[in-house]
Amino acid sequence: MAGWDAEVSADLRGLEQFIQRAKPALQQVVKVAAFNVERHAKEIVHVDTGATRASIHTSVQDDGLAASIGPTTSYARALEFGTHNRQAYPFMRPALEQERQAFQAAIIAALKQAGASG
Repeated sequence: MAGWDAEVSADLRGLEQFIQRAKPALQQVVKVAAFNVERHAKEIVHVDTGATRASIHTSVQDDGLAASIGPTTSYARALEFGTHNRQAYPFMRPALEQERQAFQAAIIAALKQAGASG
């Protein structure tokens, strides 16, 4: 139809304020989840000498909105995934999976709270 247009747009006014209200809670959610993953990984990792368990650490980054959790031993990947002649003993993936639902729920709660307080 010539001369007839529809317009769709998103009004993002107030989004920056919402982000600033949500950020402290989101930083806390990330930190708690990351250290929970670290703790659980250390609980379930296959232990021979204890070096891999001792090497599992958490590093919070990106202004507290991201974290890296993992071991630093050279053989940790082989331990997690196995090799052609070594059985896998997963510890990081199960630790992440155990925390996944609680993390998602906490993110949703933090965002709802930030929305309610605005």
